Amino acid sequence: TASPAGEVAAAELRPGFAHAIDAIVLAGTHQNPRRLVGGRNKAFLEIAGRPLVRHVVDALAAAGQIAEIFVVGPATELAEAIAGCNRVHCVPQEGKMLSNSWAAIRASEARHGDLAEQDLHRRPLLIISCDLPLICPQAIDDFVARCAAVDAASDSANAMLVGVSEAAALRPFYGDEEHPGIRRPLVQLASGRMRLANIYVARPRLLAHSEFLQTSFSYRKAKDWRNVMKLVVSLFSQHGGWSAAWLTVRLQVAAMLARGQGRLYRKVKAGNTLLRVEHGVSTVLGGPVRVVETPYGGLSLDVDDEEDFAILSQRYDDWMQVVRSTSPGTG
Repeated sequence: TASPAGEVAAAELRPGFAHAIDAIVLAGTHQNPRRLVGGRNKAFLEIAGRPLVRHVVDALAAAGQIAEIFVVGPATELAEAIAGCNRVHCVPQEGKMLSNSWAAIRASEARHGDLAEQDLHRRPLLIISCDLPLICPQAIDDFVARCAAVDAASDSANAMLVGVSEAAALRPFYGDEEHPGIRRPLVQLASGRMRLANIYVARPRLLAHSEFLQTSFSYRKAKDWRNVMKLVVSLFSQHGGWSAAWLTVRLQVAAMLARGQGRLYRKVKAGNTLLRVEHGVSTVLGGPVRVVETPYGGLSLDVDDEEDFAILSQRYDDWMQVVRSTSPGTG
């Protein structure tokens, strides 16, 4: 079932990878109360008459760059939420985010068992969260095409291509005096102000230290200094972690100084280069990581809490018009 967000004509697609790629949707777990919204798994909260996970699955199914779709989470509820979807497979949850990810990765690999092991490990996968109501097929196809272009220009296959939204792509969702909006802290880089999107293309088996993804996910809320310090401490035990820890502190300091835009802010920000970020993350995770910008700011607007859910529910129709009018040529 295609999403009403709109279909993409084949002629509009940029060149992507040699073949359509499988997608993995992380549909959460009932086992972590801190990840629930209103006491419920976010995947099954409804906006515009559809569960959040269905928004994501419908958009993936309508995207031209996506092959099979593997949704991992509570099996019984998922089966009901994705009923009637073609090319969509339900994978029972195994625990935390990383365990669930590997469960879905193995399910995807099992369907391609005829490939040689080396080819299987180098096969890219799209990985995306379940709580993105402002998603559309165009955003998915555009991101996959951008990742394929970065990959083609690299010396070797990348282990992870990380989506980010630049400040300009997020501005339409800030709201104004009459309408509520969502503002999130931005990473202050020399090349611009960005926010992590909830979409990745990855070759997980090329990451030597993929287990650290669970740690970084647990402490990803940078607006809380306690999380930042826990992440910094945990980095010390990783290969190349001292450099990554120092960069993490620099990024947090730049975020704190951003309001004043003073000389110290400009100096710290100038040293926060994208190359340093990519190198630091690559070293810690044990595989080449690149950052890929998307012009679709809605990919950064997940449902973090009840306030987000209320605002996204209220502004959904207005903001989907913004999403549909986004030009893939920007960003």
